[in-house]
Amino acid sequence: MRHLLRTVVVLFAAWLASAPLFAQSSVQRTSPWPEQVLDAAERTPIQEGGRVKPLSTYAGFFLLRLNGKRSLATPQGEKLSPTAWMLDVLFFPEQAAQYECFMVQDIQVIEAIGLELEGKRKRDRYSFAELEPGFSKLFSLAQQYRHIEEKQRTTLQAQLVALAMNVDEYDSLARHADFARTSLAVGASEGLARVFDGRQSVSISEVAANAGKLASLDVQLASESSSPEDRQAAAAFFHALDEALGDATTLALCPPARTAPADSAWLSPAEAVASAFRARESGQGHVELLAAFERAARSSGDMAAFSAAFEDFSAKSIAMANARGEFEKVDLEVSYYRSDLLGKSLVFFLFAFVLAAAMWLAPRVKLLYAGAGIAALVGLGCLIGAIVVRCIIRDRPPVSTLYETILFVAATGVLAALVMEWINRQRLALSAAIVLGALGLFLSGRYEELDKRDTMPQLVAVLDTNFWLATHVTAITIGYSAGLLAALLANANLIAGFFTGRATKLAPMRKSIARMTYGALCFGLIFSVVGTILGGIWANESWGRFWGWDPKENGALLICLAQLVILHARQGGYLRDFGIAMATAFQGTVIAFSWFGVNLLGVGLHSYGFTSGIHTALWSYYLAQWGLIAAAGAHYLWATREVREPAHSTAPEQSLRTP
Repeated sequence: MRHLLRTVVVLFAAWLASAPLFAQSSVQRTSPWPEQVLDAAERTPIQEGGRVKPLSTYAGFFLLRLNGKRSLATPQGEKLSPTAWMLDVLFFPEQAAQYECFMVQDIQVIEAIGLELEGKRKRDRYSFAELEPGFSKLFSLAQQYRHIEEKQRTTLQAQLVALAMNVDEYDSLARHADFARTSLAVGASEGLARVFDGRQSVSISEVAANAGKLASLDVQLASESSSPEDRQAAAAFFHALDEALGDATTLALCPPARTAPADSAWLSPAEAVASAFRARESGQGHVELLAAFERAARSSGDMAAFSAAFEDFSAKSIAMANARGEFEKVDLEVSYYRSDLLGKSLVFFLFAFVLAAAMWLAPRVKLLYAGAGIAALVGLGCLIGAIVVRCIIRDRPPVSTLYETILFVAATGVLAALVMEWINRQRLALSAAIVLGALGLFLSGRYEELDKRDTMPQLVAVLDTNFWLATHVTAITIGYSAGLLAALLANANLIAGFFTGRATKLAPMRKSIARMTYGALCFGLIFSVVGTILGGIWANESWGRFWGWDPKENGALLICLAQLVILHARQGGYLRDFGIAMATAFQGTVIAFSWFGVNLLGVGLHSYGFTSGIHTALWSYYLAQWGLIAAAGAHYLWATREVREPAHSTAPEQSLRTP
C-alpha cells in the first residue's frame, strides 16, 4: 500500500482536469517489436529489492502479479512476452491501457466498484481503461480495508485491496517514461536563459547536465539583489521540474557513478537528477543514459529510430553496470529463464510418468522400464542444472528461500529414489522418483504463481549467511526430502492394501515397499536431528539462545520425535509393516506443518516466509492424507475381520466330513 495515497491524489487530479505539463504519446505500435530491441530490453540491468537483475525478470514477475501468468494477448491477438508488454506500457501507454492484464478472481469486485461490464465471466481479465471509471470507488474501499488486519479481511476485501495495489503499481510504471517526453519551458528568467544559452525549452537530461549551474543559480536567486520576476520565473521552472520527475521513480535503471559497494543503491531518473543537484555536478554517465532514454521515448513512432536509441540506452547501462562488477550474472539469469530448465524437467517427468504407467500395464516390456528411467534421469539433470545455475547467480547455497526448498526437496528425493531403484530394480522406487519429481515441480510452479514475487530475492538479515545456509538449512531440507519420500512410499503401501489381502502375489511387493520406507525414514531422521542441532547453534549465534520454543523450532522437534517414535515402535514390535506405513504417512503431514505450516502462523522469529494462498493447499493435503489413513485403517480392520470369520464358520463342517 506504499503508493496508494499518492495514486489517489494523482488520479483525482487527473479527473479534476488539471492541465498536465505534457501530453502522453498517442502513437500506436503497428508492428511487432524487433528481436534486437527485445534482446536489448531483456538484458538491460535494473535493481529491485536490493538485487541487480535483468529487466526481463522484473517484467516477468510484474506481469505475473497482475495477470496470473507470464504472457498476454492484445485485443488484436498478438501474444506478448513480459518484456514486450513492459515496453508497450512504458512507450505506448495509451495502447497498453487497452490490454486485459488485470486478473480479477470474482466479478463481485467489479460490481463493488460500481462497474457493469458485459460479456465478462465470473473470473476474468480487465484492461486499465475498463477499470478506470471505477478507480474512485476502488481506492476509497481499499483505503478503508487496508486498516483491517490481512488475516481478518474477507475474500472480497482482500481482492479489492490487491487490485488497488496492482492498479497503483501499473499506473506508476505507465507514467514512468513521461519525464522523457517532457519539455520544460525556460520562461522569462535571465539566469535560466544564461544557463541554457537562450533556449526556450529544455529536456530533463539537459537539466541534469547543467545541475551544478542551476544549483548555483538557485542560491543567487535567493539573494535580495535578484529581481522578483527572475525569482518567480525560476520558481515556476523548478516546480515544473519537480512535477515532471514525480512519476519517474519506479524503475532504478541508473547505476551509481561510484564503484560498488561504496554506493550500492541504484537510481531512478528522478533520483539521478536529484543526485546531480546534491553533488552540484552532473554525472556524465547519467546524463547520457537519460538522453538516450529520452530519444527512445520521443521516437516511439519511428521503430528504426527507437531501436537505435533504446539499444544505445541499454548498451550504456550495461557498460556502467559492468564497470561496477554488477552485470556478470545478468546475462546468465536471462539465459536461465530463456532455457526454462524447470519447465523442461517437468515435461520429462510427465513423460516418464506415462512410460511408468505403461510399464506397470506391460511389465515384460523392458523398453518401457528403460525409457522411464532415462526420462527420469534427464528430468533430474534439468532440475539439478537449474539449481546449480541459481546458486551461481545468487552466490548462495542451493536452499535460501521457501521456493528453493521445494526444488531441493524434489531433487534430493528423486535422487534417493533412483539410488534405491538402482539397488533393488523392482520398479517401485523408480515410480516413486517420477511421482516425487513431477509433484515437486508442479508445486514449485504453483508456489511461484501464488507468491508472485522474484524467486531469487535479496535475503533478510537473519538468513544472510552462506555457512548456515549450507549446513543447517541444507541438512534440514534433506531431512524433509527423505521424510516425504518415506511418506510417499508409505502411501503406496496403503493404496496397495486396497487391492490385496494377506496372502496374494502383491504381498512381496508391499514387503519391499516397507523396507524402502524404513530406509528412507532412517535416512531422514539422521538429517532432521543434525539439522535441528545445527539450527540451535545458529540461533545461539544470532539470537543468543540455543532454544526458545519458536514455532519453527517446535516443528523441527516434532519431525524428529515423530520419526523416532515410528522407529522405536518398529524396533519394539509395537508396529508392523502396515502400522509403520500408517504412521509414516502421518509424519508426512508433520513435515508439511514444519515446512510451510508454521509460516502461516505469522508469529515467531521464523515468520519471514509467509506466503498468501498456501493455507488452502496445505489443508487440502492434510485432509487428503488423513482421509487416506482413515480409509486404509478401516479397510484393514474390515479385511482382518473377514479373514477370521470364515475360519470359525467352516470348522464344524470340516469335522462332520472327517471320517
